[in-house]
Amino acid sequence: MFFELTAAKYLRVKLIFFVGVLGLKMKFAVISDIHGNLEALNAVLERAEYEGATKFVCAGDIVGYNANPAECIEIVRSLDLVAIVRGNHDEYVGNDFNLEGFNSGAKHAVMWTRGQLSGEQRDWLRKPKLKEIVGKANITVVHATLDSPSSWGYIQDVYHAKDNFSYQMTQYCFCGHSHVPVLFRKGISMEFKTVGIEELTEWDKLSMYEDEIVVDASFGCKYLVNIGSVGQPRNGDNRASFVIYDLDKRSIKRVCVDYDIEAVQDKIRKAGLPEKLAQRLEIGR
Repeated sequence: MFFELTAAKYLRVKLIFFVGVLGLKMKFAVISDIHGNLEALNAVLERAEYEGATKFVCAGDIVGYNANPAECIEIVRSLDLVAIVRGNHDEYVGNDFNLEGFNSGAKHAVMWTRGQLSGEQRDWLRKPKLKEIVGKANITVVHATLDSPSSWGYIQDVYHAKDNFSYQMTQYCFCGHSHVPVLFRKGISMEFKTVGIEELTEWDKLSMYEDEIVVDASFGCKYLVNIGSVGQPRNGDNRASFVIYDLDKRSIKRVCVDYDIEAVQDKIRKAGLPEKLAQRLEIGR
């Protein structure tokens, strides 16, 4: 019998098949922009364990800015990774690119980080692709943008999100790069009351008294999710940010955790890295 599936029904059939038939009832911890911040990464992993996450997704930029790049690489390598993509700092550090045009602080951080890693670690940083699709989890992962991942552009508003959605074939796309958590939702069928793109502004509005926000997914929508940064937040909240994706409940939860910022600042200063990198951790900018 010939029949036609709407985009929403296709997503539903696909998700029910993989969850029901393959028994994939699990939680994924989605992390991005660790940037060599060991204390923040350890705090995030502790919270992820508490949340019951058994698998991990990494949206890139394991290194850069902070003083423990080698340790962060080895920790990420030890995780049960469903997907990992290459970030721009991973690319700059992993390759011997000419850094002409970089500002002095960024150049200093890249050169210093290269010197802290073994050749094998730098080789490993180069291996991940720029984007990955995990069909069984109905997710796409990219560091920057799907439409031009190697250009390292930013998704900052609905206009940028529109371009990204055009290339998004899964219900969820997780990205990083801007260090600012943002969530866009696109209605793809009349099963959802609004067909179009909207920003869910509450995604980035956690107060100091809140440490999580949950968004339940609709089958009639696609979601473009910026995770925020583990190691160098820039949204005015100095806590480490990451996401729990619950495949069984079809929900995404952004979680913020405190960590020992002073310890990281002390390491930055002892390493001789730019003072600005230490200062910005405290204010989250």
